[in-house]
Amino acid sequence: MTFDLTWTGSQFLDPTAHSRGVLSALEAVDLTTKDDTWSSRVAEAIAEHFTVPTPWIRVGAGSTQLIEVLLRELNRGAVVDVVPNFHLAATVARQEGWAYHSVPVREPAELLPALEPYLGRADVTIALSSPRNPLGYQFDLADIEDLLRRAAGPVILDEVYADFAPDSALRLLGAYPNLYIARTFSKAWGLATLRAGFVASSAFDDPSGSVRRRLLPNSVSGIAQHAVRHLLAHPEAVRDSIAAAQRARDLMLAGLARIPGVRVWPSAANYVCLETPLAGPVTEALAAAGYRARLLHDLRGFPESWPAGIRLSVPPQPHLDRVVACVEACHRGAVETVQATGFAEVVPSPQAAR
Repeated sequence: MTFDLTWTGSQFLDPTAHSRGVLSALEAVDLTTKDDTWSSRVAEAIAEHFTVPTPWIRVGAGSTQLIEVLLRELNRGAVVDVVPNFHLAATVARQEGWAYHSVPVREPAELLPALEPYLGRADVTIALSSPRNPLGYQFDLADIEDLLRRAAGPVILDEVYADFAPDSALRLLGAYPNLYIARTFSKAWGLATLRAGFVASSAFDDPSGSVRRRLLPNSVSGIAQHAVRHLLAHPEAVRDSIAAAQRARDLMLAGLARIPGVRVWPSAANYVCLETPLAGPVTEALAAAGYRARLLHDLRGFPESWPAGIRLSVPPQPHLDRVVACVEACHRGAVETVQATGFAEVVPSPQAAR
């Protein structure tokens, strides 16, 4: 049996118990009638849970739909995509023939200098994720706030993994109407198959700029609406699973950080990213042990010149210890071979590893 470490949903929600609980809450749903056309009651529940004014929220069929709608609604001529990122901004821009600028950012401190050429341009929409996919770290909110102050155009912030993070830019919405935050119920909330998410912005107070005019009515099914409202009213199991994922993530980060030759990125998500010239052999060893992992350079749009590495979803025990031990064994074996033979080429360069 293979344990999928490429999957970035919650590994800490019991799928059977979680699904059973949600389905039991749906028993009274009338499948013969339409539900709330614009998911207004879901927006109210989201507003209460996340402490955001209801008029600032738009609900849609997952963050992917909502980010696409935002890109089309806000387009003023050019999209600046902070990569690596989910490929949607690149895909939509190329479909529509818009000017597209890919801006690679590795270290958090590189964000504002890298975006400097675009900050004064009102024709630019900036798209970025935080926590970042696949690197995992979250941009400091002070840097996000600085970006929002200086950006002449809109900023779309993908926060689909922010439920696992210590903070969120939602608290910046009131001060910056150029900020649009996308969130999902597919990851931490365990509703991936139902497709539900929301985007929040204080700009929605202005009806003339409403993203709703590009959303299709009834785009979120009644079943999905009831499921979201049920979980928001009874979030205990989700909160417990998030706390468990955070504890396991910290253990995994600490275990991987002890391995010589590995760079482990800080993570505020439910996955970790490690860079190693042994990415290929490690992935093969994990597969042999029953764990499917994702090479960073297999992700669409990942900068080709960056070091080789792996993204690993954080698993529960005993898988966590086994995964760390497998990564460690690969590196220990390579070091022992180098010491025995004297040939450093046994450990491939990052370029050769790709």
